[in-house]
Amino acid sequence: MKAAMKAALVLLLLASIPLLAQASPAGAQPSASPTLTFDLRWPDSDPQWFQLVFQADGSARYRSLPHVEEGSQADPDPYEFSFTLSQRSRERVAAIAPKLQNFRGTLDRVRVAFTGSKTIRYQDDSGSSSISYNYTSAPELSSFTDLMLGISSTIELRRDLESELRFDKLAIDGTLRHVDELLSLHRLDETQILQPVLRRIVEDREVLNMARQRASRILESTSVLIRK
Repeated sequence: MKAAMKAALVLLLLASIPLLAQASPAGAQPSASPTLTFDLRWPDSDPQWFQLVFQADGSARYRSLPHVEEGSQADPDPYEFSFTLSQRSRERVAAIAPKLQNFRGTLDRVRVAFTGSKTIRYQDDSGSSSISYNYTSAPELSSFTDLMLGISSTIELRRDLESELRFDKLAIDGTLRHVDELLSLHRLDETQILQPVLRRIVEDREVLNMARQRASRILESTSVLIRK
């Protein structure tokens, strides 16, 4: 009796295989969300590597590795930060994505100082395309590269300020001075990323008063930039 029941169960399982195959066709893949990735590798810089990954809905992920001195035994973990891209920057990312192949003739045609090995990769349901370069003569791609560098600088400064707020509050004013300088040079982007830590500095009575005042001024400046 047990043998008969076992045989019937095996037959039932075998009969169900074609139905499962119809429900899940072999090799079927879920639809991929369009993604653009920017990588920069520059061993002498800090960070020595960073990556920005953008999704079509504006969500973004940043990862970086700090500079490590040659011969150092340190093996740092990557820093990771997620954020939402502003509408203005989202439009710039969307505009550059389908044009990557158009820029090939503008890449590395002249001798210039090394400023890091950069790679942009775009992927969607139809496939992927990518370009790698140190220098480009195309104003649109150069401007986009500056945007990526500006976002990285903003995130790294937020990271520094958060660390100093926890462990070295006397260093905050020096970092805020650097923020001020880069803002005046228009070298920071997505400055809304700084606002949460700036508010915490303003409200922290243990932070030097001049640093709190500077943070308040920068907070107002970034608010004006965001409203533009």
